[in-house]
Amino acid sequence: MGKISVYRFLSAGCNGCDVQILECLAPRYRLMELGVEVVEKPEEANVLVLTGGMNIKGKNELLKVYKKINPPKIVVAVGNCALTKEIFDKGYTMVGPPDQIIPVNYYIPGCPPRPQAIIKAVAEILGAKIEEKEDYWLAPEGFRGKHEIDKEKCIGCGACAQICTADAIEIIDGPDKRIVRVNYGHCSFCAFCQDECPTQAIRLTKEYHLLTSDRQTAKVVNEVNLANCSICGNTFMPQPQIEWALKRVVEEKAPKYKEFYHDILSALSVCTKCRREIKNVVEAKKLLVKLSEKLGNYN
Repeated sequence: MGKISVYRFLSAGCNGCDVQILECLAPRYRLMELGVEVVEKPEEANVLVLTGGMNIKGKNELLKVYKKINPPKIVVAVGNCALTKEIFDKGYTMVGPPDQIIPVNYYIPGCPPRPQAIIKAVAEILGAKIEEKEDYWLAPEGFRGKHEIDKEKCIGCGACAQICTADAIEIIDGPDKRIVRVNYGHCSFCAFCQDECPTQAIRLTKEYHLLTSDRQTAKVVNEVNLANCSICGNTFMPQPQIEWALKRVVEEKAPKYKEFYHDILSALSVCTKCRREIKNVVEAKKLLVKLSEKLGNYN
């Protein structure tokens, strides 16, 4: 693709992405060399750059602007509000992300995306190559980018989803597996999930070049096996979580309980429904008495 003329449209957002777009105009990024010019009128543009979610008032304005954009009418959504409405998702004036109103060709996830992410995305769209020799192309220390889940460490406990302020993490239980799905197109990159994870299984990397043509792919997914109840056979919680909890009790917190390892494992392998049955409650009480007596011997 040759030279492009860009018109920017802002709807409902915090302006964070707009600040990053303005940074892209700095001479060091050499936009003109890439064949990019920013225009003031939509009828002068062939590329429309969107930031923010879409509210009631913005919807009609966006439709007017889109009609004026010249072919090939490429639309680029910048930032997570333009992907999923993000933190404004439940706002009563919001009518949806832009792609529910007009066609969107490319998405640049981030909250906000770095100027470097925007420039690299533009270069990729143009089929151009950037020589990333300067240090500013590297993510700075402490930068929070795309999520990474360590499949060996993840126990599927769901703590990350519970702490997520943006509702960007879903926990989905299937017939025999639990799916942990991080939608980084809906994420504010606060890293609460990273801080809360009891096994340090999830972390935010320095990866920031996240351009995609399908926002449904802006996700990181992990699966863990669900355990079967030893009584009814139904799945009820992640098997790795049971193993982690047991190890934490008998090896880290209370090593004196090691002799009751199999008894505790047996108790943990019963689903909540079966635990309520009288005979199982009795067995659980017996185990608690044993553990209490053992604890008493060490006091």
